[in-house]
Amino acid sequence: MNLYAKVIAILALPLIFVVAYALCPIQLPPPGWTLSKLDLKASLGPSQGEETVHDVPDSITHLLQETETVSPDTNSQRILFIGDSMAEGLVRRMSDYAQENGHFLSRVIWYNSTTTLWASSDTLQYFIHKYHPTFIMACIGGNEQFVKDLHAREECIHKIIGTFGDAPFIWIGVPSWKGDTGFNSMVQKCVGVNRFFDSRRLALRRGSDRIHPTFGAASLWMDSIATWMQRPDAPHPIKMQRPAYKATVKYPLHLLQPVK
Repeated sequence: MNLYAKVIAILALPLIFVVAYALCPIQLPPPGWTLSKLDLKASLGPSQGEETVHDVPDSITHLLQETETVSPDTNSQRILFIGDSMAEGLVRRMSDYAQENGHFLSRVIWYNSTTTLWASSDTLQYFIHKYHPTFIMACIGGNEQFVKDLHAREECIHKIIGTFGDAPFIWIGVPSWKGDTGFNSMVQKCVGVNRFFDSRRLALRRGSDRIHPTFGAASLWMDSIATWMQRPDAPHPIKMQRPAYKATVKYPLHLLQPVK
């Protein structure tokens, strides 16, 4: 055996011993030695098809908590639906959903209203006191798509939300017909993404004014909203199964005239 072969053999012996000891199921340290057994399998990482569990950072845990699913509230609700004229077709279809799912529905349509009017009057407080809603639906903003004083409107929205109290709610965004000046995005920021139904992506058939959806289109719009309300990450999902028939119950409907 030449010199190089002897050197290689001498260097290989310790490596062979370490690997053999690592693979050995019994820990046998020689007398006077302190050895830590190597978990060779762990060092090489998980094999195909295996998963490892790691500590979850606090930041990720927070995100996971935010996306936890909420069990649907199967109780019958007292729903208050408020809005401007853009919501007139929605509240019609909502009657079908209320009857199908055992809810009581009260509807308030205030023509030509704005968030400023709802926030500065006692109209909302009056109807909340009258019907004691356990769930609120709002669709306000059809007359504010092109306003520029967004900061002032933001304050109005916060005041409206504050008037809701502890009642769970959703806010239905306006289906823009010619874009907006940022109103919908501002509302979404105020109420939260999970409570805001963004209608801007919908292509709805419009009436003769080319602004308000037809009643047929509004019915399909309401169907989309109902499906969205039952999604797994909804903050407060309620029963909103698709109605099989038109409602025969005449739920309260208040049509408020424009303020002069």
